[in-house]
Amino acid sequence: MSNPECQKFLNTDILRWNGGDIERLGYPKTKTEEEMYTLARCYGCKIITKNGKNGKWYLKGKGRTLENLKAEINKNRGNSRAGVYCLLLS
Repeated sequence: MSNPECQKFLNTDILRWNGGDIERLGYPKTKTEEEMYTLARCYGCKIITKNGKNGKWYLKGKGRTLENLKAEINKNRGNSRAGVYCLLLS
């Protein structure tokens, strides 16, 4: 995604214990980053997670501050398997 409002963190997932904030079972892997970005903005989520190359999408971070989310990212950065990543929306 070439959106300047996003930061991408490879091999990183956060807030794993609750699935997603909007759709706990995730969104289909066939959705694009752009579609997920639109949904995230619509629902007020600041994190988009892709659960691997063939994994589902999750929206997270609703109601959390950017500072809190950045701290969570720094704590979990690089701790997920290859292909998992999250996008932080500013």
